[in-house]
Amino acid sequence: MISASLQQKMQQKMSPQQIQLMKLLQLPTALLEERIKEEVEKNPTLEEDESTPKEEVASIDEVDKPSSEESDMDFFSNDDEIIIHRNNNDYQGEDNLSFYASKVSFHEDLLSQLSLQDLDQRELMIGQEIIGNIDEAGYLTRPLSSMVDDFLFSQNIEVSEQELEKVLNIIQTFDPSGVGARDLQECLLLQLDRQEPIEEIVLARKIVGKYFELFKNRQYSIIAQKVQSTQEQLQAAIDEIVKLNPKPGNSLYSTSSAIESVAIIPDFIVWQQNGKVEFQVNNVNNNNNLHVSSYYQNMLKQLENKTDKASKETISFLKEKLESANVFIDSLLKRKNTLYLIMKNIIDYQKDYFLDGDVRKLKPMRLVDIAQRVDMDISTVSRVVSNKYAQTHFGIFRLKDFFSNFMVNEQGSKISTDTIKNQLYQIISEEDKSLPLTDDQLAAMLKEEGFPIARRTISKYREALGLPTARLRRKII
Repeated sequence: MISASLQQKMQQKMSPQQIQLMKLLQLPTALLEERIKEEVEKNPTLEEDESTPKEEVASIDEVDKPSSEESDMDFFSNDDEIIIHRNNNDYQGEDNLSFYASKVSFHEDLLSQLSLQDLDQRELMIGQEIIGNIDEAGYLTRPLSSMVDDFLFSQNIEVSEQELEKVLNIIQTFDPSGVGARDLQECLLLQLDRQEPIEEIVLARKIVGKYFELFKNRQYSIIAQKVQSTQEQLQAAIDEIVKLNPKPGNSLYSTSSAIESVAIIPDFIVWQQNGKVEFQVNNVNNNNNLHVSSYYQNMLKQLENKTDKASKETISFLKEKLESANVFIDSLLKRKNTLYLIMKNIIDYQKDYFLDGDVRKLKPMRLVDIAQRVDMDISTVSRVVSNKYAQTHFGIFRLKDFFSNFMVNEQGSKISTDTIKNQLYQIISEEDKSLPLTDDQLAAMLKEEGFPIARRTISKYREALGLPTARLRRKII
């Protein structure tokens, strides 16, 4: 028997305005401009005012908090004998001011360089085939003998290995240096061949060319005897080898045409002035004020009393677009206020750090800490922090870099993991390079300093700092 009944239940749903705000919060400044242009193009009732508004500057010591009602919210690694590439012997961390823009893929750049060579049609075709077999690291992954078969079976063209070798030698002169190598040894030799033949470079080339296996296995004493060099000369040559790039293809380019490395536009500008930390939300790419078109508003008023079908459809269309325009403008304002509020509290929480950029002054801070201060959901804070950058007087950083977990020491005090990493780096940088410290020894030393962490955690932090194992840090003294 069929019966009817009534049920009452509570269900939480986000309004379209809230959904749009959440999406806008996630957008960094670089993409916000595109989103605004997209909205203006599809909504004729939304217009841009070309006049530039005044920039707003905030000091965390002076500016009041915005209303919360407006916020809805290893030398050689074990991986295929590839060495860790560093341009300096000592770890300096990420260069926070080194950002570049590149819209040409790695393979497109190689093909462009190929087209500039004085080659006939057959050599050009061979070159294109070779470049097609170069992987994203810059290595030729297919043997020349196999490529001979490829030409014969796929294109019914007979080519010799000598022809392939000739064109490959030309490609190996392309930038970046080392591209087109068939193994790591050849890659390093190609790079050394381009350098000025000073004493340490000549010795480095001899080591890589004749004693590469001994070099990989760190048998320096045997190498020193064979090349008849002093320890100082040998160390200078090894230092030059370490500076070489084992993956030339990854140096500046993206191999995917769909993925481009773009210049970073900071979402916040932070500076220190007279002992105060000041900041502003960066509006450099979306300075144009948006407003609802008065033309379409007047049109709607003129059509309100008309009852014909065409007028009703026009009225419905205009009301929908005008409401959408108002919601979008309101969402942009709420986005700006939310970004402002959260950044203000981040700076306030980490004020000592922002004054001089000393990482040792970076306090343990979690997303939940900021969420509680601004009285917002943690997901809202997460959206604001995601993919956002702040330009400070000591570099450009992701907002996520200002957050860190913590551990509790024996005294019950909270210690930031960034502080522990910094201490670990200091210990390793000051160690005896002829007898570097193992992870167990590092763990014991940190425990003595009040950081009781496990050996596996040491390994994780060391890898995060880009520091190799003890065996790979050993140097000749």
